[in-house]
Amino acid sequence: MNNKYTIARPLYLRKLTSLASADAVKVITGVRRCGKSTLLAIYREYLKEHGTDEAQIIEINFESMTFESLRNPFRLHEYIRAYIEASFFEDGFHLLIDEVQEVGEWAKAINSIRTTFSIDVCVTGSNSRLFAGEDLTYLAGRYVELRMYPLSLREFEMFRNYRNASAPDSSEELFADFISQGSFPAVAASSNPEIRQALLAGLVDSVIVRDVLQRGHIENDSLFRRVGQFVFENIGSEISANRIANTLRTAGYKITTNTVDRYLDLMCDAFVLYRCFRYDIRGRERLRTNCKYYVVDPGLRNAFLGERPRDMGHILENLVYLELLRRGFEVTVGRIDGREIDFVIVDHTERAYLQFCQTLGDSNVEEREFSSLLAVRDAYPKFILSMDAIDYSHDGVTHMNIAEFLRGASLRMPSDAVSTHREQYVFDVTKSTGLAL
Repeated sequence: MNNKYTIARPLYLRKLTSLASADAVKVITGVRRCGKSTLLAIYREYLKEHGTDEAQIIEINFESMTFESLRNPFRLHEYIRAYIEASFFEDGFHLLIDEVQEVGEWAKAINSIRTTFSIDVCVTGSNSRLFAGEDLTYLAGRYVELRMYPLSLREFEMFRNYRNASAPDSSEELFADFISQGSFPAVAASSNPEIRQALLAGLVDSVIVRDVLQRGHIENDSLFRRVGQFVFENIGSEISANRIANTLRTAGYKITTNTVDRYLDLMCDAFVLYRCFRYDIRGRERLRTNCKYYVVDPGLRNAFLGERPRDMGHILENLVYLELLRRGFEVTVGRIDGREIDFVIVDHTERAYLQFCQTLGDSNVEEREFSSLLAVRDAYPKFILSMDAIDYSHDGVTHMNIAEFLRGASLRMPSDAVSTHREQYVFDVTKSTGLAL
């Protein structure tokens, strides 16, 4: 296996290949430019290395004008039929489609192809609306989704050190770049700061303009950008469409709450934003008001907002949230008796509580953050993350360094705390998902 596998997200590839024999359509989703196309190309090479003839692989990339006519579902179906009938092979075909949302009635078309021909199907998509609407009923129970994100800190460091093998950057330099320039693969792979800035500007155009403004048919560009600016400036804070609308109206903009709601939905659909709902810990129910929003990449946020002082606390919180999603957790914001738990994380039947702050060096901060966790009286494990190198674990709450967590450290209970919660209990994020780094 050559070096491109190393920098081409091998754990995602492992997850994808584990589904290779599944009788279901494999759908790779995520924000544009996060690496889906590369993963599809690497999957093609994997298939060839494991006995598939190149003529058995049908590739369609809707970012190429070559396949423009195949956006029509009937023409796509006939193209597949003609290819298979002209082939020397009777079966063992693989269909790889990049940006499948460009096909009209894509789910109906893909299901027809899957049932008509002996073919394995793997597609990518840059919009969560792939899984909305009546058309999806054709694939209900017949697809598996693999969610993809921009680079983790560990992957980012692998990229940069691979490109600069003769003079690798220090961990501190890499972490600073990760925060300021973001985690899109193309940006991480460049060693030229000017090129990285140009790439980030291009990402704003590709992700914001193409996948949100154009696809959403938004006519008032400046109003949309003002809403986006408000949300990007307030990542990690509880906000509502009504609050945003009121703030903008006070500033002289004419906008309704419904319009703000639509803009937020469009950004979430394009995987630019992620909506984190609140969870009533005592009442055991999810609340749908005053969500928190997190952006898919700090570099994209910086490019969209322009140069301004960084809110480091919220940026780090954003990175922790994305890492939890990357590892396959369901994440909500916890509430109990007027206190906030930054993240309630669920892995199948298991649960854990996680609090975040930049530093616990101030005794008042330490008391506040620990007291919120200790207010939860159930037996599930509790963690607190900060940038401190000193271990502040006590009273059954496990402290971890944020950078270590972002580099792949698992959320594990220390041995002296295990008996306090559960016998031999380990909340190990690597046990249930192939995506944990």
